[in-house]
Amino acid sequence: MSEGKKFNSFQECLTEIENRYNSMEKIRKKLVGLSDTLEIKFLDTGKIVSIKINEDKGIEVKDNTPTPDAPVKIEFSAEDVLIKLYNKELGAVKAYSSGQIKVIEGNIKNLLKLKSLLF
Repeated sequence: MSEGKKFNSFQECLTEIENRYNSMEKIRKKLVGLSDTLEIKFLDTGKIVSIKINEDKGIEVKDNTPTPDAPVKIEFSAEDVLIKLYNKELGAVKAYSSGQIKVIEGNIKNLLKLKSLLF
């Protein structure tokens, strides 16, 4: 994330996921060996975002694209939770422990790799 940048929309956060992947070698190195799709569902709007990770070779973020066979699935109570995470107004652990983020399916090892990309 650019220091001091304020995210105002859900779409800006999705763009930041791609920007982090493309501009941060450290994140790409963490994703070596991970070739999975992450599906994030936002319960307030019903939107589903699909993030396809091809190890350290590429990423594809698709808004409103369900992936029924995605091995990693996360639910957010609201789109605003993602915005608060990116603006550092809310921490990932607090969001998870308060039920604002729920892991529906997935390997915890893979989720830890994805943390730096998403939050």
